[in-house]
Amino acid sequence: MAQAKARAAAAPENVVQLLPEAARLESRTASSVLHSRIDETPDPETAAPRLRVIIPGKKAPEIYDFTRLLVQPELARFLAEGFRHWAASVGFKTRVTKCLKINSGIGTFLASRKREIALASIDDTFWASFIAWLNGPRHRNGEPWAQETRAKTLNAIKNCITALLDHPVHGAVATALMNKSGFPHNSWPGRSRKSVPTAVLSPAERHAMIIAALGEIAVLRERLGERDAVLVTGRALLEDARTEGCAPPYRTEIGVCAARMEEAFPDQLAKRSDLHTLDPALLRAIEYKHGMLPIRRLLYATFRDLVPFVLLIGVKTAFNPDTVLSLTWSRVKTSPDLRTVTFRGVKNRAASLQVSITDEDTSRDLDFPAELGVPFALADLLDMLRQFTERTRAILTDPNHADRLFIGIPAWGSYNVKSYDNKNGLSVDSAWKLSLQKFIEDHGLRSFNLKMLRYSEGEAEWRRTGDLLAVRDRLGHKSIATTRTHYTSDGMRRESQVRVAETQAFYHRWARTEGRIDPRNQPERCRSAATPGFGCLDPFDSPRPGQRKDRLCTAYGECPDCPLAQAWPRDVQAVAYYLALPKAIHEARLGRISPKHWDKKWSPILIAHNLLLDAISPEVRLHAARFQIKLKPVG
Repeated sequence: MAQAKARAAAAPENVVQLLPEAARLESRTASSVLHSRIDETPDPETAAPRLRVIIPGKKAPEIYDFTRLLVQPELARFLAEGFRHWAASVGFKTRVTKCLKINSGIGTFLASRKREIALASIDDTFWASFIAWLNGPRHRNGEPWAQETRAKTLNAIKNCITALLDHPVHGAVATALMNKSGFPHNSWPGRSRKSVPTAVLSPAERHAMIIAALGEIAVLRERLGERDAVLVTGRALLEDARTEGCAPPYRTEIGVCAARMEEAFPDQLAKRSDLHTLDPALLRAIEYKHGMLPIRRLLYATFRDLVPFVLLIGVKTAFNPDTVLSLTWSRVKTSPDLRTVTFRGVKNRAASLQVSITDEDTSRDLDFPAELGVPFALADLLDMLRQFTERTRAILTDPNHADRLFIGIPAWGSYNVKSYDNKNGLSVDSAWKLSLQKFIEDHGLRSFNLKMLRYSEGEAEWRRTGDLLAVRDRLGHKSIATTRTHYTSDGMRRESQVRVAETQAFYHRWARTEGRIDPRNQPERCRSAATPGFGCLDPFDSPRPGQRKDRLCTAYGECPDCPLAQAWPRDVQAVAYYLALPKAIHEARLGRISPKHWDKKWSPILIAHNLLLDAISPEVRLHAARFQIKLKPVG
């Protein structure tokens, strides 16, 4: 036991051991994790006891070290077994995070317990002690962890226990721990409530970004045709010079320089030393006349060139930043009729692929369509991207990136031809961040990133539909709670509050007018007006007699004579209400109001309404008359 404690105290901060390529592997399937195992072999160097979970992989195993927990052997083996079963349903990064949470949480807590703990003896006292420990000072400055961090640390234990509920050996113990031991639930209510709303692009800012990206695509399309023509001319001039036995015209023809570089270095990006060895005259022409960047851009796609493609595909898919940047051609499918494009992308922490289907009828395609053959359509955009990166793909430094959509060369300095890649996430790759910042500066846009773009697409879906479930589907969430908690912007919250307030105001007006003003079956544009079929420019500041400012107008039937009213004499549905209104006005004479009062108030309104009826064409009136609409009498 003492040896185990010493080993736990000496455990390194990062308890996940990986062989070189393992960090890049995608989520394992459940079948591969079934071959995982618990390893309790002693350390070969110190002979100290170890407790590890080993999950096999394609190139290298994942090794999760739980030796720190061995201060309480029975509980340690139980949690390790639970982790092994739970790991089958999640991705690599999630497994790494949970392992760290278990070791830094329950592992550190158990090290402070002096007596050995049996699984059967764990009760509410044990859990209360653990919660008190979590709420204590955990940072060096004496501050506790954030409530969300504490909740995730506790949840890591819950994941391990619940994974064993159906286990033939450990199921009874797991059930007792969850249902009878007093396991804490919701110890920090409200922890997920965001104090800072999600930052998004406004509709105008989003539109400006899309226009800027489409503008660059138009320029790149022209450049793609021009560069091919320049290279064809350059190759011809280079061949003529060789035939005539004279020096190639490097200084006067940039295409000749590019053609010579392409010919000499078909599978690599030429360095300065390579050019000096090949032809000093070529190097001098590049350095003192043309410049390296213009020649590279004649031959290859730079990371700066890729930015508009990334942004437009990001708008279409609304994927996570790393998912967008890691898209591959093998997971992009176009339908046989070339009208539907399907993207499938890998998302960290998700066991399944993310899917985005875009077709010509999708409402969000008002920004730019989907079908092939239409300029700036999505399929057309992908076809152009494939052509644009074809030559770059032939000189990739890392062959593992050959299937990626986005591959480029650096504009300056480095000779590493690759896709976006960084151990902390593709979106923090300097090649992407610097290129995006340059795009923003070039167009004078508000600073943003791909994460904000994803949030903005969620808000754009909300503005289109007003349905949080539609936002959930657009963003690919399984839980609506994730959408509500993490992807609800300040604008969405305010708009939701406004909708609730409007609904309440509509309800109170419906009650006060005894149901005569009922917005439930009205089109959106007509709900604020007091009379069916009409719209209102300012329903909270009505000029009609008897109405109060900041109160929703209740002047039912009076809209024809109101300066704030809107009417649509060419709309068949609206006209059906206009034709029904005179009867509702005349019915008010039948005992509801005195003839004198009716004549004073409703005669002018009826005259104004007749002028509206005169503006309706016979054809529209004929179609509208087919609707059997009856309005309640005015009061």
